[in-house]
Amino acid sequence: MTEVEETLRRTLGHAAEQAPGMPPLLSQRLERIHRRRRQRARIALAAAAVVLAGAGATAVLRGGDTITAVPASGRDTEAPAGQVDKVWPEAVRKVSAKSPDGVPWRPRTFVDDRTLLMEAQGGESGTINAVYAYDLDSGTPRKIADVPASEDTVGFANGFAVGGGQVAWWSGTKDSVAHLWTVPLDGGTPKIVADQRLDTADDGSGIDRLAVVNGKIVFSLYTGGVFTVPLGGGTVEPVQGGAGMHLLDWPWIGAPGRGGEPQGLPYARIQNVETGETRTAVTNPGEELRFCGVTICQGRTAEGVAFFRHRDGSSQKDVPRSVHSPNLPTQDRFYLSTFGEGKIEGVGLYDLDTDKSGDLGIPSKGDWISMPSTDPTGRLLSYTLGDDLYLIDLSKIR
Repeated sequence: MTEVEETLRRTLGHAAEQAPGMPPLLSQRLERIHRRRRQRARIALAAAAVVLAGAGATAVLRGGDTITAVPASGRDTEAPAGQVDKVWPEAVRKVSAKSPDGVPWRPRTFVDDRTLLMEAQGGESGTINAVYAYDLDSGTPRKIADVPASEDTVGFANGFAVGGGQVAWWSGTKDSVAHLWTVPLDGGTPKIVADQRLDTADDGSGIDRLAVVNGKIVFSLYTGGVFTVPLGGGTVEPVQGGAGMHLLDWPWIGAPGRGGEPQGLPYARIQNVETGETRTAVTNPGEELRFCGVTICQGRTAEGVAFFRHRDGSSQKDVPRSVHSPNLPTQDRFYLSTFGEGKIEGVGLYDLDTDKSGDLGIPSKGDWISMPSTDPTGRLLSYTLGDDLYLIDLSKIR
């Protein structure tokens, strides 16, 4: 299953609960269709995601594309005060949207304070075929390695992460195995350091999060379970207390996950595997929580007012707008949302601390719009407009 299909599958599982009049078990039916006829399922999943968007669902695709919609009546998010590069000129950078090989690329994460790990996409399918180190100061790219795809590989290379002088990622196979790969940041030949059997009952849906920590690859499965394996290769070991859990932000793991469980607030319960500390998101009568991270949750009051607050229920801040975004505030401060009066007109970046806002300049495409990608650290936003790739380093905003 490709990342696009998997994202839509998870979106369907969550959004089907909210969409009025949708047939029960729609996502499960589409899953069975996928297993029988892959191509037909791709079409059905995409079409279903558009239908659910009319009910307010959000599907995030590779590169940040999001299918979403705003209710036909009522006031939506307020338009930002100005263009993002005028509001925060120190944080916005514009580079070429294509790699030295002439194919689209996008940043994945920071290697260090001045270097980005870039994924280069090849072919009509958009698979990742190479990774680069991009020097932000000089604007110079350096190819780290081509990303191999063996004959049994299906879908995209996924979950690129950096640590210990290595780049790590995973890819799935036709027989429901996840290959875990590494390659030195300085360059070299990628190698498979371990394999992880996937749950074939769930069509081998794969790994939902991956990180490199303390010389190990840490990852969790969509169907639940947190595991580690040495960067240099070895045996995959389950994390103590990680059964049924999902990686959030190491050392924090939690449940339910976004993919393995069809119901419940993602990461409602989290645990620090190093200290044993546990946290549970507080929900008040009549309100709805939509997303929770380690510290911050986003939700809506019984009166329909959007808010952000700490997961223990403290420090709540209401915002005078709807929030249409699949992500929590990055750095517990910045969040993205579509804006418009009864229709989608654009995407804005909003600062909870200062109440400043900036229009990203992304044009609406009717009932849907492309949302920026975020890196795992919550520091970087990126999106493509024409021949330009926009990079917003949120750490530069004071």
